[in-house]
Amino acid sequence: MPRTETPTRHTLIDGVQKRSPDRWAEFHSIYRPMLVGYFRKQGLSDGDVQDLVQDVFLKLCRRIHTYDREKTRFRTWLFTVGRNTLIDHARRSLTRRQAVDGWVARVLAQAADDEEKQRREFEKSHHARILQFAFEKARARSKPRVWDSFEMTVIQRKPGAEVAEALGISCNSVYVNSWRVLRYVKEVCRRYDEDLKHEPDERLP
Repeated sequence: MPRTETPTRHTLIDGVQKRSPDRWAEFHSIYRPMLVGYFRKQGLSDGDVQDLVQDVFLKLCRRIHTYDREKTRFRTWLFTVGRNTLIDHARRSLTRRQAVDGWVARVLAQAADDEEKQRREFEKSHHARILQFAFEKARARSKPRVWDSFEMTVIQRKPGAEVAEALGISCNSVYVNSWRVLRYVKEVCRRYDEDLKHEPDERLP
């Protein structure tokens, strides 16, 4: 499985901070669906969801250089930007004398424990999205038998001997294939400041 790229920790965020068009396009493709899902859960209309996602990306264009990985993980920082955008939108709705009910009242009245619950849900969503993306990239760059070795042993947790028999290769080949894919998946996850196993971020901004 030839290496066509050498991702290292924080490569993507560093690239976005340096205004790399390629990194920004990749960043947008990863995080837009996450933000859409987050805002939809808050009970907003599709139109408002799209507007808020656009607002978040405009803010990110202006503020991404202020992100400090020593203080918090990126997923936590992004959640703060998204939530603040939601609150600002609710306050604008209030100042326009719209009815103070539904999602507006709920957002403005949310307690700290509600915010903490949202943050942890957002972090889990981030982990799941990045892991899915890593799997997709790994599968696309792997030969079918290499990917099957990984999928059957690591994801499906089948015994190596069973996988070897099914694929018509040696047990050693199964383990080597799995290790190569797993190493690449870990590298992709690290590009997004994620790990294979989800760990909550206790370093609040």
